Parts: sequence; C-alpha cells; structure tokens
Amino acid sequence: MRRRVLGVVRTLTALDRLLDVLPVLADDMRVETRFSIARGSEFSADLDDHLHRIGARIADWGEATPASFDFAISPSGNGPLHELGIPLMTLPHGAGHHKLRATDEGVATEVSGLSRTQLTHRGEVVPTVVGLSHDDQLDVLRRHCPEALPRAEVIGDPCFARLRASLPVREHYRDALGTEHRTLVLVASTWGGESLFGREGDLAAELVAELPAADYQVALVLHPNIWAKYGRYQIESWTWTARRRGLVLVPPLRSWQAALVAADVVVSDHGSLAFYAAALGTPLLLAAFGEHEIAPGSPMSLLGARAGRLRRGDLKSQLDGARPVPDHDHLAAMAFQDRPYQRLRDVVYRCLELEPPSWPAAAEPVDVFSP
Repeated sequence: MRRRVLGVVRTLTALDRLLDVLPVLADDMRVETRFSIARGSEFSADLDDHLHRIGARIADWGEATPASFDFAISPSGNGPLHELGIPLMTLPHGAGHHKLRATDEGVATEVSGLSRTQLTHRGEVVPTVVGLSHDDQLDVLRRHCPEALPRAEVIGDPCFARLRASLPVREHYRDALGTEHRTLVLVASTWGGESLFGREGDLAAELVAELPAADYQVALVLHPNIWAKYGRYQIESWTWTARRRGLVLVPPLRSWQAALVAADVVVSDHGSLAFYAAALGTPLLLAAFGEHEIAPGSPMSLLGARAGRLRRGDLKSQLDGARPVPDHDHLAAMAFQDRPYQRLRDVVYRCLELEPPSWPAAAEPVDVFSP
C-alpha cells in the first residue's frame, strides 16, 4: 500500500454518491480507502451505522491529517473541509450543479457546490480539484467563484454512467423487485417543503389504493435527508397501510438506482432522480417542482419547463399516458460529459502521483435491490 485516500461524508446522500466514485480505485492494492464524517449537518443521523454496515474503516476527523492521508474526496463542498489540510477533490452529489445554495432563510442566489461560500475559507480556495459534470458549469463557476476556476476539472457523472450501463439488463432488476408483467410506477421525492413528499406526502398511498395490484406495482423513493430527519420507524409508520397493500418502500442507500432502472414511469419533483429518469428516456410526470430552488438556465430548469405534470384525479389514465421528456437525449447531453470513469480516474491518479492501472475504467451496472 503506497497511498491512502479519505472518503469524506457529511450526509447519507454524500455517502451514496461516494460509493459510485470509489470504484475507480477498485482492485488497486497500492491504494487504501478509509472514511471520515464531516460533522455539522442536521442530516447526518445514522451515518456511522451505515458506514459500519458497508464494512468501512472510519477515521476520526482529528485523525484525518496529511500524515495519515494523501488525498480526500468529498461529494459536497459543505462542512469544515479546510481543517483537513489534505489535497481534496469536491464533486456534486446529485445530477450536476442545478440547485441554488440552501440557507436558513431559504435559498441564496449562488449555485450550490460552486459558490464562493462553499469553496473558500478566509479568502483561500479549499479544494485542490473542483469536479464538474459538464463543460457548461465552467461558466457558472467563473461567475460565482472565479478564483476556483484554475482548479476545475470536467469529469462527468459516474452515477448516470452506471444507470445507463444497467439498461441492457433491466429485466434483471425487475425480476428482483417482483415486478413481472406489471407496470412499475416509481414515486420519488427530494427533500424540503417544495418536494413531492412535502406537498403530496400521501400520493404513493393514493396510487396503491387506486391502481389495480394485478397490473401495477408502486415503489417509493425518499431522499436520504428525509430518512435522516424522521427515522425509519416514522417513515414506516406513515406508509404502514400502503406497504401492507403492496407499496415497495425503497431503502435510502444503494437501492434507488435499481428501482429507477426497472421503472416504467416515474412521478417526481425537482430532485436529481427526476433528472436521471428524464435523461434515461423514462416516462416522467412531475407532481411538484420547486422552481425558486433551481438555478435559472440550468438543465433542471429546462426539465421543469418540458416535463408533463401529474394532477389529482384519474391518476391511472395520466400514468398510462406518460411519455419521455421531449428531446431527452439533448437534455442528457447538456448535463453530463462522456467517459466519466476514465476522466475521474485520470484526475484521481494524477493527484495521487501514481500511474493509473492498466485495466480500463468503465461503469459497472448498479446493485440489485430486492424488497
């Protein structure tokens, strides 16, 4: 072992994304990976448990020093990252940088992940590398934090690459879910008051009650922040009757990807899962959309203008009539660069000052999920 990498997580969302990133180090016995939690988020509940569950070695924040680690990767620009003193790469933890930065009062005018507030400390840029998912984000970074522009690297989106790599074996995921011949309706919510769950919290239960169980399967994906805020007991309590009637409640870590690949139609909001669904060409209906939280001119704002809306009343006919978002291939091309794993590995190994492995860097299909 010649190098040690630190995976920095602040929320379960960040851990979920980091597990799509770290496969670039797979099979390389020169590199060891450990994890540390950047405390301070209200959505950090149970992170230790999740890390132990995946068998990760955890370093206390105070142990994460240049003497112990050579490089750090954080799928977030938030938290006390300046304290590490380790060469650091930040990455988006969703489908690109499309949301405005959240504040205690609502949202700022800065794009989350690319703002000076998040990328600097006392006037100094903190990350060694600012990872972007598309070339167009260079202009956004230039507007919001030009001093970080020399550190920007256009990488792409490893998560989207894995989702696309999974489509040829889509039936495998449907078999694991027990979908069979039925139409799988995936209800997915981001977090916050403008989300689907915040505005239409009983929609999944209503769909289960209205749609014939012989012909439809309904699955519910809630943003990890919702799980962190309320806990498993409360969420299972809120969905008790619907689950007894067949609702599939998808766990918050490493499961939503399989459900999305398997889905026939997605009902969602302004969260990343909706954008991934649209980019994959999956029929999509929006049941909520927090326009004021979205960066103007971003691909997500374009999605909000193009996607169909789900209205209360006769849900079945609306779902049956759902179609892919118009020109969805162009939407994907606006948000995601090609060859993300190769780009990511090139950057990581350059920072580690190691020769990359000889084998190709390619996206693997996502993990199977069985209820």
